[in-house]
Amino acid sequence: MQLLDFSAALIEPRAILDAGYAGVIGYFSDSRPGTNFGAKPLRRDYCDQLRAAGLEIVSNYQYGKGDTSDWLGGYDAGARHAEICMTYHTEAGGPGNRPLYAPVDANPTLEQWNSLIAPFLRGWASVVGLRWTGMYGNARCIDWALEDGVANWFWQHNWSGDPSINGHHPAAHLHQIEIDQREIGGVGVDVDEVLKPDYGQWSAARPDFTELDQIGISPNHSSRGGSPVLWFLLHTQEGNGTAESLARYLQDPNSGVSYHYTVDNAGTVVDVVDTERAAWSALDANNRSINLCFAGSRAAWGRAEWLNYMGRAIDITAYLAVRDGLRYDIPPRIISPAELGRGEAGIADHNAVTIGLGVGTHTDVGPGFPWDIFSAAVAKYSGQPNGDGMALLDETLTNWAGRTVTTRDVLKYMDFYNGLILDQLIGPGAREQNGQVTRWPQLGDHTVVEALALIGEKLGLEGFGLDQ
Repeated sequence: MQLLDFSAALIEPRAILDAGYAGVIGYFSDSRPGTNFGAKPLRRDYCDQLRAAGLEIVSNYQYGKGDTSDWLGGYDAGARHAEICMTYHTEAGGPGNRPLYAPVDANPTLEQWNSLIAPFLRGWASVVGLRWTGMYGNARCIDWALEDGVANWFWQHNWSGDPSINGHHPAAHLHQIEIDQREIGGVGVDVDEVLKPDYGQWSAARPDFTELDQIGISPNHSSRGGSPVLWFLLHTQEGNGTAESLARYLQDPNSGVSYHYTVDNAGTVVDVVDTERAAWSALDANNRSINLCFAGSRAAWGRAEWLNYMGRAIDITAYLAVRDGLRYDIPPRIISPAELGRGEAGIADHNAVTIGLGVGTHTDVGPGFPWDIFSAAVAKYSGQPNGDGMALLDETLTNWAGRTVTTRDVLKYMDFYNGLILDQLIGPGAREQNGQVTRWPQLGDHTVVEALALIGEKLGLEGFGLDQ
């Protein structure tokens, strides 16, 4: 199977299909100064066209080149460019648990790797997570990246003249095998060979469902009035129906109610109201929420009924919650009624609005809803290893010097999820060499734990001393 990568201009999806290619490696970066690439960055409308045609998408980034290569800026540049890449990826509809490939479009020396490129990739990983850090580079760079543990996905290129690049690197997911030798749809393209079943394609993160766009039919919506979107809320129908029949009811102006989505266990999702608008679902929470209703569901169901009648829909809903969470910065975690009442962002249900905001009488989705199953699905689609990972990151630890501190703050530049905690706590590399353990020079040659302990002692926080 082969993909195309290109940046000069957009290519009609039909032309890509007719030429026999399975998808594209898209650029989610701006054009560098002095250029105006028509396919940088890819936007939501074009990505939707690609996916509607059954084409795969992989997310890639490159802004500078040659003397302006992105990696020349080291760690800070890695973090900065990753933020841009993630923003464009998210706006285009890219899922959260997919790699973003960082550019090493060069044949660097080992000194350049150690002093600039490895730090660049660490900066990239500080934003997207090491688990989802990809690298576009030659075979020698793939070896170095594996040795240093700075990337997990690899798109191999051949142009650099590295004598070790004959054939595919065994760790590579993709291999760029042809550059500027043909045109598709009048646009010059490069050709890439797919080497592994999961090579970072968006579809690998998506459950199987049919999404019907019926936005604009229902008149039951209003402006958000500038309010931020904080919550993704779940609802029951309290009656029989399918996603499509419920959507038809919501399209009746006399119904006076609407949801952004309806979903059923047959795998159908109907988009009823644009998420930029407020649906009429949850009283005072309308202007701050995205709302989804399980068609044919009831709040009185027990756990077994939810799993038997709506198990597939629950999984689909978790994916939609994560997808919209990326767009609106809603963290992929389940929040309590109290947290909702305090204005904390997250995923909840109508019952949380009733209790947290003290409005209305609805209790859906009911006590039998399998939140553990739903939370695990949210974790899966958001790239977290378990259902508690994201909630743990956002838990408040204490209040230091009048400022709320969360685990996320403390672990901001740590890859919490990929087995590198020891490395991060001890210091860069965290390897014992000649009996010496590397520590963080930025922290006065202390480990992170030692530095936190010293801060705690300074602030007089009980239990934070070095002797604890």
